[in-house]
Amino acid sequence: MSIPDTVLHNSYIANYEAIRVAMIGTQLFGLRLAALAPAAYAIAVTDELVGRAIRRAAGGRESASLYHRAKHLQLVLAMTLVAACLLTPTLGFSDWPWKAGIAVLVVLARMQWAYYKMHL
Repeated sequence: MSIPDTVLHNSYIANYEAIRVAMIGTQLFGLRLAALAPAAYAIAVTDELVGRAIRRAAGGRESASLYHRAKHLQLVLAMTLVAACLLTPTLGFSDWPWKAGIAVLVVLARMQWAYYKMHL
């Protein structure tokens, strides 16, 4: 093997356990996010579409600006959560920041669909 290959091989062997723990942590985070986020988002969308139908029948408020703000804040928050997960230097995994972030995403989804202005 060449010198760069030998250095890379030796550093991989030296850090094998840390790499393995990081891989398992990443898989665990992905599984938790894949299970929790879509279910919470679907509940929020269903709840607000029903609320929207009730408001339409009774002449409630619809707002395009609130809809767009909530839609854009969802994207910003989701990217912040992903960046925080990838940039965290610790190997430990704490559930509460991710659960809090997903709860805020659900509130934003609820607000987005509550003020949806187009006809479905």
